[in-house]
Amino acid sequence: MDGGTDAFNLGYFWAAALGILQGATEFLPVSSSGHLALAEHLGLGREAPPAFDLLLHLATLAVVGRYFRRDLARLLREGDFRPVLLVAIASLPAAAAGLAFKGELTALRRSPAMICLGLLVTAGALAATELARRNAAGLWRGLSRFEAFAIGLCQALALAPGVSRSGLTLSGALLCRTGRDEAFRFSFIMSIPIILGAAGLHFLEIMVRDGPGGLVRGVGIGPLAVGLAAAGLSGHFALSLLERLAGNGRLPWFAGYCGLAGTAGLLYF
Repeated sequence: MDGGTDAFNLGYFWAAALGILQGATEFLPVSSSGHLALAEHLGLGREAPPAFDLLLHLATLAVVGRYFRRDLARLLREGDFRPVLLVAIASLPAAAAGLAFKGELTALRRSPAMICLGLLVTAGALAATELARRNAAGLWRGLSRFEAFAIGLCQALALAPGVSRSGLTLSGALLCRTGRDEAFRFSFIMSIPIILGAAGLHFLEIMVRDGPGGLVRGVGIGPLAVGLAAAGLSGHFALSLLERLAGNGRLPWFAGYCGLAGTAGLLYF
């Protein structure tokens, strides 16, 4: 389905399904891009119009902003630029890799075997969190610039489909001996510039390719509203669930799922 297809052809069911899948897997450490791509390869999903996909990503960005609104407000109120610097440092590797290897990353998405290998990488990273010891130090004072950059490298690796961004950044932060609560907050606060930047580039691509009309072509009000609501609700639930599980040291549970999904996918494809 191309960007000009009428979103009403997508249907309310698929709009809701794509919204739920985007909201849940964007935050849970199982790779949203990998699941969406595998669903298409299996013929179980339908490709959404570009503008619909863009708005779903903005919906998940809004979920992050709302969920961490107190943390963001406190950082701004205190006027401490160290957290901003750490987030900026952590964002650099993914921004550079996304611009430099955009074509290669798109090609990887077309290979179901590579997606399944990405899920196995995610499983290994999540399993490694068993080695992490809980640290009582506060995030913003306890995390060095080098460690922030290392966590940023994890985020860059997660640009490959099948590799979970939240899974790798949480694992990286925990292996840097950051406290579980602090690791959870840093993992998602550092995602804000990347999600916003990717959405901005997507917006520009639609404008260049289709003009201003491409922003509304193929997006029906009904399916759009359903998809955005589904993404917002499932995203908030997923974040709440992950915060509890990460705080209790249960991230390896997701390692089992990613390992089974990746192995089954490799055998199938």
